[in-house]
Formats: sequence, C-alpha cells, structure tokens
Amino acid sequence: MMHSDQLLVTLIHAFADARSLSVSYASRLLTGSGDTVDRVTAGASITARRAETILRRASQNWPADCDWPADIPRPAPAPKTNK
Repeated sequence: MMHSDQLLVTLIHAFADARSLSVSYASRLLTGSGDTVDRVTAGASITARRAETILRRASQNWPADCDWPADIPRPAPAPKTNK
C-alpha cells in the first residue's frame, strides 16, 4: 500500500490530468503551493490537516465526467447548511 503522502501526490497528478492542468497549477489550486509535489517527492511530509484539505478540495472540484482514482478513498460530500 502507498504511503498517504504518496497517495496525495498521485491524487494531485490525477486531478491535473482530469482538469487538463499542469501538476504545478493543480498543486497550487489544491494545496496553495505549486511545489508541494516536488517537496513530497523529495521526502517532505504533509500534515493530516493539510491532507484532509487537499482531499476535500480535490473532491469538490473533481470533473463530473472523470472517474475518481479507484485506489484513493473519496471523502463524503460536506453537508449543506441553510443560512
């Protein structure tokens, strides 16, 4: 099984492919930094809180006509609130 940080790198690559974006730009959209993939690939890690944010953002912005990666658990949609 892949380490969770590597799963997130895989997810960012898949998001980039699904949205026809560069990996750097997809990383910026999902993490706020264009070099997250490079840093993680070089050995850095991602906090659990940041990982949850990446998963949530990717899920919320995933193209409806593309399949979510089968080997990555997709978070449930956030409940809608009435305000």
